Amino acid sequence: QVSAACAKKCTSSLILPTRAGARSSEAMTRTLGAGSNGGSSNFNKMLKKGMRRAAYEDVEGLTVSLGVIYALLLPAAMSLQNQGFDDGIQVKNFMLMVCTQPDFRSYVVETMNDPDTGDIGTHTAELFNWNVTWGVGKTLDTKAVLQDKSIWQWDGGNPESLYSCGHERKIAATVTALHEHFPRWRTEFYALMNPDIPLWSDHLSAMNSFGMNIFMGGLLGSLVLYISLSLSSGREDASGRSLEQWNTIGFPLLGLNLIFLIGAICVLMFANDAYSESQDPFFLRGGRFGAYAKIALVAIFAPISFLFIFGSIWSLVRSCKQEVGSDEPGEGNPPASPPERIVVAAAGQNVGTDQKQDSAKGFTEVIVA
Repeated sequence: QVSAACAKKCTSSLILPTRAGARSSEAMTRTLGAGSNGGSSNFNKMLKKGMRRAAYEDVEGLTVSLGVIYALLLPAAMSLQNQGFDDGIQVKNFMLMVCTQPDFRSYVVETMNDPDTGDIGTHTAELFNWNVTWGVGKTLDTKAVLQDKSIWQWDGGNPESLYSCGHERKIAATVTALHEHFPRWRTEFYALMNPDIPLWSDHLSAMNSFGMNIFMGGLLGSLVLYISLSLSSGREDASGRSLEQWNTIGFPLLGLNLIFLIGAICVLMFANDAYSESQDPFFLRGGRFGAYAKIALVAIFAPISFLFIFGSIWSLVRSCKQEVGSDEPGEGNPPASPPERIVVAAAGQNVGTDQKQDSAKGFTEVIVA
């Protein structure tokens, strides 16, 4: 019993911590996910619980971190986009046209045989010597290579044909010898007159463009999400309901932005690899996956990425199972009940054991004397 004098001095209601109170969020999550089952139900429970428990500082930090990473990587993508038309790229354009266009190979032979267009002399007229020596008693007939139909297996191919075609040492050596003397403007002229032929510069520019625009879109998305979060009342609302409502849309958008970031990083990595290959005239000596860039990709980047991705997923699944297991009623886990709010009644008021469930506030009100 509580005396009337004490009741007047005490507050009208006291919130007493109980074990059920500590389990209130779990009970609410179980109620929301009751309509689903299996893995989908567990994932929904985990997602809803994560959105409920996320603090404002956590959501804000994640939003800012994504924006900072986008801002740091965007200049790299823009730099690759601007450098994708240098001399190294033009060499690969010439090689790709030789590999995939039989008409261009004939055009090269015709040009280099012409006394006017094939003149490579500095002071006197001099035609290009098709026979190129590469050691004592060793000669490569580059004209015969161009006219040998048995070795050209990539006619009409796509830019990826450059890898297998350039791996043939006679073809790579012939292209190197010819490109040095073949007028560049004639290569560009032929490409302009045949807009459907594949070019290595287009291949590289496509990857750079997609990567750069993903970075810019993700950066803008992070900025908009941060402004939206800042304008919301999530920081001031102590109950957390405002932040919870923001998370119902903002949290999935943050996850989507993270997926975009991972995709943009992969695109940037492949674009940088293609650009590095274009600067190295020897990158195909070991085949497509024989260069150090590909070796590092297969032996370092892929294992590290898979390790952390699968490790993170595994940790999340284990945490999800633990949360779901702790929610299920059973031995050692009695059914959860809402926390009790003990209301101290003043003298003269009705007293007893009247209880009522307040679903909006999430507790049971017990009136006692």
